[in-house]
Amino acid sequence: MSSPQEMQNPGDGRGFAGKVVCDDKPILPSPTENGNDNSASAQRSRLLAALIKGPVSTLAARKYHDILHPAARVQELRNRGHLIDTVRIDDVTAEGNVHRVALYLYRGMKGAE
Repeated sequence: MSSPQEMQNPGDGRGFAGKVVCDDKPILPSPTENGNDNSASAQRSRLLAALIKGPVSTLAARKYHDILHPAARVQELRNRGHLIDTVRIDDVTAEGNVHRVALYLYRGMKGAE
């Protein structure tokens, strides 16, 4: 039987069997190659772009911008100097349930005139 170290995927293109599966590119494409970058940075960028266009609710951020935890991204944007107000609203999910959620409104950057 293999040792636990041998059972781990080395992450360098070799599969669990230890032979090279693909020597010139990863098996799965990078999220950035197909426009599906879900890093916190990419989520902040998408959210900021949406907020500049107009208010964004928690449900809209999840549904249209693929941001599962919008409150965290809003806080990170605030920490970077963006002025974002939060208003509580009632919104309806795709399943037809009413939830009290945040509506985020963008007011610009701190210190901007």
